[in-house]
Amino acid sequence: MKTLNSRYQFINVSYFAMMAAMLAFASNYLLDLGYTNSQIGIILALYSIVSLFLQPVCASFSDNHPDIPLQRFIQALLAFIMVGSLIMFVSGKIWGRNLLLSVMTVLIFACMMSGSPLINTLAFIYEKYNIRINYGMARGLGSATYAVISMVLGYVVDALGAGILPITYILFAALSCFAVQTYRLKLSNKRKRQEEQFEKEEKNSNISFFQFLTKYKMLTIVLTGYMLVYTTHAIINNFYIQVIQNVGGTSSNMGIAVFIAALVELPAMFGFEKLIKRFRIETLMKVSLVMYALKHIVTFFATNVWGIYIASFLQIGAYAVFTPASVYFVNQIVSKTDVLMGQTVNMMFITMAGVLGSLLGGILMDVFSVHIVLGIGIVLTLAGTLLCFAGMARRKEEQPLVLDEEL
Repeated sequence: MKTLNSRYQFINVSYFAMMAAMLAFASNYLLDLGYTNSQIGIILALYSIVSLFLQPVCASFSDNHPDIPLQRFIQALLAFIMVGSLIMFVSGKIWGRNLLLSVMTVLIFACMMSGSPLINTLAFIYEKYNIRINYGMARGLGSATYAVISMVLGYVVDALGAGILPITYILFAALSCFAVQTYRLKLSNKRKRQEEQFEKEEKNSNISFFQFLTKYKMLTIVLTGYMLVYTTHAIINNFYIQVIQNVGGTSSNMGIAVFIAALVELPAMFGFEKLIKRFRIETLMKVSLVMYALKHIVTFFATNVWGIYIASFLQIGAYAVFTPASVYFVNQIVSKTDVLMGQTVNMMFITMAGVLGSLLGGILMDVFSVHIVLGIGIVLTLAGTLLCFAGMARRKEEQPLVLDEEL
């Protein structure tokens, strides 16, 4: 049990190291090759769109082939990321900005995003054997890794240039592939029989994306609201270097800001299981939405990098709380055979927010100032927060959410 928890933590550490290299420095890498803000926005939107199609395909394929371990799907995505990153590095060095590099950026980022719900689902695949994985602890270690890698890479990029980034993708993807390989449970004969029975149940209860939305209407409302909030989060994250430069900062300042945001996530994530024993999931989600709003407002009013650092600190109650809360929230509401699709839908709404954030951020920043774009983001955040509150109120009217003792 402890060994399995450690292995899941290793997966999160390695995967979030890769995510930090890719997501935190996407604009840096593409700007360095001569892409405009609009082109960057289109590329980031395209990878989100591709992952929107890829995520349910992976979930449905896994549901239809329960005999194939989920780990194999994740490793296939990671293998593609390694090959694609090598192509990116070579083509970037030879031709600079080019179509092949743009296509590979879209594809490997889509694979990275599509792997996230699969990683989340890994935390629950052994629950049927009454084995509990501490998701909050693992996710917190992932955030800690994201923080450290972001800060370190900020200085590395300043010193060596953004062209080195695809090599880091390869290294971290290889490490993740190894970590996933270690996440295995030796099954006894009794557990093998349980596994066979569960596979039969999965085949008989396969659910499509649209069927899921209809079946879980309240969850759809909440996720739609969060999609609007996360759109602003995506605008800031995808164009963080532009936001930092707008107040006189550099890539190093951006690395520090990302480090602060990721570091302050740790207390909430490490202690999340204690939080859910004291507070309702809906309460934690509502508090985090208010903190999101404050974070985006402070970013809007920032006049120097210290203002950005303060906004980054507010991550302590925003993303840090909502992320694990939403994973547990989904897992409690949906039936056990719908868990993979549930986590996939959760990630799909976040991905749709990435599409909106990339398009709005890239296009609007070329038309208007960074300040105006951040102001538009505040409107989206407030609208999304109200929608989430309305969805959770509907849940309360229907049936109060009771924390599953097994969680």
